[in-house]
Amino acid sequence: MTDFTQTAVSMSAKRELTEPITDLTTFESVVASLMSDETIGLTKKETGSISYTAKIAYFDAAGNDAGKLSLTVPSKTAYEDGISLFKGTEAAETIGGVGASASEEEDKALWNTRISCAIGDDTFNVSINRDSIVISGYAKTETLEAIEAWADTVDALA
Repeated sequence: MTDFTQTAVSMSAKRELTEPITDLTTFESVVASLMSDETIGLTKKETGSISYTAKIAYFDAAGNDAGKLSLTVPSKTAYEDGISLFKGTEAAETIGGVGASASEEEDKALWNTRISCAIGDDTFNVSINRDSIVISGYAKTETLEAIEAWADTVDALA
């Protein structure tokens, strides 16, 4: 019988944000901050996946709940266009009836970005969303320390 031989160490860490990121502009500035950072020694920064999820609530003419819509798209433009389309009077009246209205539930929106990174030979992912930042797949404590030091400089991640 042959024994397994360890070939790599893979660790993960998560920082829960004290306050969720409140708006899309702030979220995108956090992502841009990591992508443009030159202080932590990132030798690779590639956007892996991005998703934007909007939540729309519909109300009938009497103000009663008439339905909810969740829309997940891969770009900011599609996100904004989708919100506009599904909040539109025609969409609201189709779902909730004549006189219905719709509103975006901004506090329930979800934004997620995964960035493939490397510091030297340590490759890992950084996932940023509205409530947390996750570093996964890193092998060196110095990598975690570098990402933590960067996150400490970003107000929205404190």
